[in-house]
Amino acid sequence: MKKRKAIFMVCLLSVAFGITALIAGLAEKKEKTDGMLCVTSFYPVYLLAESVAEGAIGVQVENLTENHSGCIHDYTLTTQDMRLLSEAELFLINGGEMELFLERAAKEYKNLRIVDTSEGYSFLEGVEHNHAHEDESEVHGAEGRDELHEHEDGEHTGEGVVADHAEEDHDGHNHTLNAHLWMDIDGYLLQLSKVEEAFVTADSAQEAVYRRNAERCREELLVLKAEYETAREQLAGGETVVFHEGFVYLFRMLGIETVHCLAMDSDTQIASGEAAQILEECKLHGITTLFAEEEYVETVQETFAKAIDGSVVVLNPVTGGTGLTPGTAAADGDTVPDAADTEKKGIALYCESMRKNLNRIKQAYGVQ
Repeated sequence: MKKRKAIFMVCLLSVAFGITALIAGLAEKKEKTDGMLCVTSFYPVYLLAESVAEGAIGVQVENLTENHSGCIHDYTLTTQDMRLLSEAELFLINGGEMELFLERAAKEYKNLRIVDTSEGYSFLEGVEHNHAHEDESEVHGAEGRDELHEHEDGEHTGEGVVADHAEEDHDGHNHTLNAHLWMDIDGYLLQLSKVEEAFVTADSAQEAVYRRNAERCREELLVLKAEYETAREQLAGGETVVFHEGFVYLFRMLGIETVHCLAMDSDTQIASGEAAQILEECKLHGITTLFAEEEYVETVQETFAKAIDGSVVVLNPVTGGTGLTPGTAAADGDTVPDAADTEKKGIALYCESMRKNLNRIKQAYGVQ
């Protein structure tokens, strides 16, 4: 009798545990169904989405290219990426021809809402990403730096000639537009507005959360913009040579002319003709300080800075992480903290990176 009773109790407990597990499973499934997955294509867009969605119930933000440290012109979608997009309701992209891989995603997931956060922005002309051999044609990266394009409808908005988008090279080596608008604070403010509206449209029930977060971000960006405007009064009229397209926007905010931009990535082969042109321009304009992201400092130092008896200053293009290796000394003498030493994220991390860029530029030009 006792044995039968014990067996009965075991069976009863098993049924109870099974029901509990079933209820938990259904609850988890319901929570997943009721929630929203927002995927971003690129790190700067992720920082905005992370900030705008903060505190929203059931909203998850994932960055598609989180393991890609640089710009994503040549990014290729993986099977894991496609799986992530299949679960997403909202896909926020940078735009400006940055996501050349997007065509496949658009075809695969016709119900996925894709929002171009740069729509309406007037882009600068891009420069060719020179992966050519030395005997091929030279690339003049600074030409067209004042030519602007209205991304929404292709209308011409500045001096120069509008490029024919039908003739664009989609192999990832030649880009009509300089897509790095997040390095222009006005451009980032535009992207913020697009992200805000995208969340409100997709999840109107939590509109108040998104509006509140976006307004906080907007206030922080406007404070940062004011700091750049103050520095512009001291720096305007200067000239520079840079080795990242995003820096052209950065220096334009400060009234500093980019006389040459060489867009570098891991596949860049510097043509001898362009190298000679850059050195000639540096000497002609009296430029002895060059600006590059950390990954290419050694190359720029050996190829250019030594020849002009100059130096290289590290700037952060804000394309992933801190932009500097933890512990690395920057031009302004500060060091990058280990990840465990900082809790900044989202818009706060962006502002911190841009302030450090400003400090390094001011020091390079001898401005306090």
